[in-house]
Amino acid sequence: MRTRLFAVVMTVCIPTIAFAQRGGSGSAPGSDPAPSRAAGSSSAKTPSSHDLGELSPAALLVDKKKKASLADSTVAQLKALAKQFDERNKTFYVAYDSTRKWTMPLSDNVASRNMRDLTSAAQAQMQSGSPAEQAKMQSSMRDLRVMMTEYRERRKTSAEEAMALVPEAQKKSAADLLSQQDADLDKLIGAGRP
Repeated sequence: MRTRLFAVVMTVCIPTIAFAQRGGSGSAPGSDPAPSRAAGSSSAKTPSSHDLGELSPAALLVDKKKKASLADSTVAQLKALAKQFDERNKTFYVAYDSTRKWTMPLSDNVASRNMRDLTSAAQAQMQSGSPAEQAKMQSSMRDLRVMMTEYRERRKTSAEEAMALVPEAQKKSAADLLSQQDADLDKLIGAGRP
């Protein structure tokens, strides 16, 4: 009797366990149960506008003024330049974050999207992981790559402006610091990206 009971329990439990391990989606083995998550998995590595804002060349030289042996008058000019960099990039950062939020599937980052800004049809598409959401995510990733290229150009201009304020005797140490920051930017957005 116990053997039969055990066999009945195992007959019920084994398919239930197998179903749970597969994710309970009812999809065929080997198929991707969450294509929208796979489409946006690389988006988790995209930096926020705050991360990019931390890479201001002038602000770096102000922070490292002792290492670069900068005079107080130069530091004051660099502080003003750092504020200009932030002001010039304010609208860029807003647009960047707006684009960036569309690169993340709703299931991965609900808090980053303001659903009130979307129409009810758009909300339904976002929540379903539909082909429309995937197309929007792919389009946003392309836009984000273009924006990262634009950010590099903006930062390059800012670095040139900062270096113009640095006296000749300190240019080498300042250039070394900015090169290190360039490497940090490459790590942040990927050296292989534009």
